[in-house]
Amino acid sequence: MANSLAFPDLEIDRNKKMLSPEAKYQEFKQQWYFHPSSWYNRKKGEGSYDGKGCNQFTGCIPECKFYSEKGKLAETEGFD
Repeated sequence: MANSLAFPDLEIDRNKKMLSPEAKYQEFKQQWYFHPSSWYNRKKGEGSYDGKGCNQFTGCIPECKFYSEKGKLAETEGFD
């Protein structure tokens, strides 16, 4: 009972959404620099955009697993 008083309903709802497969997908999608296909990841953070791969301006490339607007990630999935 103490937990329900310690956390407002809004906070609990937000945390549940953060753990959903759809929310996890969107969170990973926004972190383009960790995508295996991003220029940043391929060049280990050295240099600048080479015209290929995921980036902050155009988003993901079609070959990237995060290219689709919507998606779901299983509990064990991530950037690999």
